[in-house]
Amino acid sequence: MKIISTPLERTFREWGADFLEMDHIRLPLRVAGAGQEYEAARTATMLADGGDRAWIEMRGYDLVDFLQRILSSDVSKLEPGTGQWSAMLDGKGHWIADLLLYRLVATEGEMRIGIDMPTECYNHMLEKVELYHFAEDLEYLTPEPTRLLLIGPGSMDSAAQIGFAFDNDNEFASQRFDNCTMLRRPDRGSDCVELLGDEEVVIGLAENLKEQGAVPGGWVALDILRVEAGRPRWGSDFDQHVTLPASNEWHRASITKGCYAGQEVIAKINTYGESPRQLCRLLFDGEPRPLVGAEIHDAEGHKMGRVTSWVWSPQENRAVGLGMLRRRIAIDGVEVDAIDPQDGTAVKATVAVPEKVFG
Repeated sequence: MKIISTPLERTFREWGADFLEMDHIRLPLRVAGAGQEYEAARTATMLADGGDRAWIEMRGYDLVDFLQRILSSDVSKLEPGTGQWSAMLDGKGHWIADLLLYRLVATEGEMRIGIDMPTECYNHMLEKVELYHFAEDLEYLTPEPTRLLLIGPGSMDSAAQIGFAFDNDNEFASQRFDNCTMLRRPDRGSDCVELLGDEEVVIGLAENLKEQGAVPGGWVALDILRVEAGRPRWGSDFDQHVTLPASNEWHRASITKGCYAGQEVIAKINTYGESPRQLCRLLFDGEPRPLVGAEIHDAEGHKMGRVTSWVWSPQENRAVGLGMLRRRIAIDGVEVDAIDPQDGTAVKATVAVPEKVFG
């Protein structure tokens, strides 16, 4: 499959970035060095390429009713300038796409919602929208904007320095400007502002921010932030073969609104028990040792799952990760062994189960 270059690739290459290819997209791996980039994301502002995500905008009189039927969240609760976690599922509760929804402030009388998703889910999402769309008054746009992430506690101030500011402090805030859309997104592991717009405009803003002291960063720092925050990633920790309850992404689901694909599975598992497998956080002992893909064993040596994400966390001064585990050991405080695929040795880890919070 063809490797996709993002509009920001040339700019990051000029800044000295190394690159990796992930999910058929070429993304900056590191620029100034992962340590410096991570420090900027924790104390100031790091710039990153948001090209691992895709964007659709939908509008029309029937838009809310349409999305309410096909998505897991309660779209009717969206107010202008806000957003919510969401998902598209199949009838068995398996993922089609993980989504962030933003109700954009538009012209009077127009309903417009931006839908953010992994780039790998983009074509499948469009196919499903076409399949479910009959006579509703709605249309969708695929602008393919250039996407710049401002990550860290200084991200809001950095955005203000280049003329962008939010009307509210909601973690999902969105704001329209003449040449850009600005989002606050909660899924990057640290405070995050994203600018979406034309390539020339966004590149100019990126260069301006770098001149003002923002530090360009890459995938290494982004992944550390994500895993530290316990945020699972499409393609790494879950995919179309996993159900929403198994991924423990309950905050994307409503159990009070009307019917939608996958609702019966979600309601049944919530009422009668837990998923046979669950994605949990893992806290590792010992020295750094990359363990993505490692088998997880219980105290008797039985295979109970595998490690899906692993990083060394400067914040916790230890290795942390995520793993898909059988229900029997998906319990807070349970100790397990991660079997190093290189030499077969066991690395001790402690399980932490995410709190169940509904959207």
